[in-house]
Amino acid sequence: KNKMKNYLYLILAVSVIFTSCKKEEGCSDELATNYNIDAEKDDGSCIFSVAGGTWTTQSVVSTGNMTVSMAGLTVLDSAINYTETNPDSLEPYMLIINENGTYMEHDQANVMIEQGTWSSSGNQLTINSPDTTYILTVNSVSKNNLSMSITFNESETEMGMTMSFNLTQTINATREW
Repeated sequence: KNKMKNYLYLILAVSVIFTSCKKEEGCSDELATNYNIDAEKDDGSCIFSVAGGTWTTQSVVSTGNMTVSMAGLTVLDSAINYTETNPDSLEPYMLIINENGTYMEHDQANVMIEQGTWSSSGNQLTINSPDTTYILTVNSVSKNNLSMSITFNESETEMGMTMSFNLTQTINATREW
């Protein structure tokens, strides 16, 4: 009977040791939206918002087409496929997206050139600038990288000539905290 009791105590002691050694898993990055203060082991589940830090554009990839017609005849039909990486030509160059729903855009000399408000729903980011509202699709966001796209479909007729273009621009940026 004592052997059985000792055996049960041993099993209980071993199970307590092994269960107490297991570390709680979760997101251990304080900058993530799903930060778990109790997580002792990061399980790679961290989710990040576009808000926080300073986003600096690294490239803008433009793809689409442009058509010019006159009197119903196509004069020009051209594909657009271009990647811009020159900092002087990147817009926006630097975005500071604040948690309180405001943003600021800065140029290469760190001079603020615009400010407004923003909101998000799912993967849609709405930027309300002083004169225009932009709706972007957030393709991916991590702690330090952002990819978002915007599509422009416009057509204009002047002096009998119609210019139409369909352009998607993908902005790739890195974040400094």
